[in-house]
Amino acid sequence: MFTSARCLRLVFALALAGLVHGTANAQDQAFTKAFSLYQAGKIAEARDVLLASMSQRPTALDYSLLGSIEFQETRFTEAERHLRSALASEPKLVGTRFTLATLLEVTGKPGEAAKELEQVIALDPHQLDALLALARLRTAESHFAIAATLLNRAAALAPKDVRPLLGLARVRNLEGNSEGALALLLKAKAISPEDPAVLFSLGALCLQMDLIKDGTANLERAAALDPANPGTQYALASARVANRDFPAAIKIYEGLLRAEPQNAQVAYALGAGYFLAGDNAAATRCFERSVGIEPQQAESFYYLALIADQNGDKEKSIALLSSMLARHPDHARAHIALGLEYRAAGRLDEARRELESAVRLDPNSQKAHYQLGLVLTALREQEPAKAQLAIAGQLRAASDERVSWILASPRGQPGGQGSHASANAGN
Repeated sequence: MFTSARCLRLVFALALAGLVHGTANAQDQAFTKAFSLYQAGKIAEARDVLLASMSQRPTALDYSLLGSIEFQETRFTEAERHLRSALASEPKLVGTRFTLATLLEVTGKPGEAAKELEQVIALDPHQLDALLALARLRTAESHFAIAATLLNRAAALAPKDVRPLLGLARVRNLEGNSEGALALLLKAKAISPEDPAVLFSLGALCLQMDLIKDGTANLERAAALDPANPGTQYALASARVANRDFPAAIKIYEGLLRAEPQNAQVAYALGAGYFLAGDNAAATRCFERSVGIEPQQAESFYYLALIADQNGDKEKSIALLSSMLARHPDHARAHIALGLEYRAAGRLDEARRELESAVRLDPNSQKAHYQLGLVLTALREQEPAKAQLAIAGQLRAASDERVSWILASPRGQPGGQGSHASANAGN
């Protein structure tokens, strides 16, 4: 969601690390000076010194450093050309190839980035950052088994590095195994209890699992350790919403929107905060701002339809929901909302159609099954109605049991024995 200076600094730190080995053997004093300036953050000066020296006999390392400088200056086309020139001369420059892979990923070429990373790993099987980067790309492609293999290799190389555990937790969660993801994140927290990335991931997963207290505590700690991270702040605001502390959530969202005024997702989230706090006028302004930035922002249209319904304008609500579903037919909650509008208007066949779509899209939606049961009852289809209401009852019972479950984790070392406590205590 967010692109931060911190993330960019990490990218260039990795690029820098890839050049260090090459400079150990570099004899060119101009290159050494340029590299020192680059390390000191004096990018423009480094480029000027390097270009002056390259007018004579440019080397692969010259091209590599120039490409890294241009990458940092977001001159991506030039950076890619010079990094490739370096590799054409010296194909085994592992750091340069890793930098090229990073650039390709940043510029939206994940397939090419993956090929470069595979070559990096072939040249140096112990290249931890390349394993992690390739695993991230494979995860994005939903190649979970391949990603897990890469991450397990990374974990074996660096048992005390929490990044492979974070990656594996993400894979497990995407596979639907939230409990497995939780175990991995608790292991990561035992290794590095004050790592903001670990606390953020654990907090976000706890919120997903309806473990609100634990999620909030971990996110609060992550935000205290890294207050400038907008992703953590956004997640913490979500925790405030889960705790029904809407004023606190609104305050966080407002700060994020001031920092990124063209962020449609934050504008939507702020609108949702106002909506839940009962301020429909402010919510409407935020939702309209969101769709003005990003016309395909489905959630904002959804809430605008709910506000229209609350204002008594049923036809506007139906029109908004119908228009939205024409563009986003997989939005289960919009099908439910439209089904409710049709049911209230006595248009039972249309209500049934929408609610059946909602059940198909989200089989675990208690509300969809319950409302479909009511519509089927009104249509005098007693047996199907009973079946839907029974499913709704089962889902309600399962939901209550899940919410009441208290997260427990062993004290001490991962896998060790001992008394149990909350995930935010004793670690």
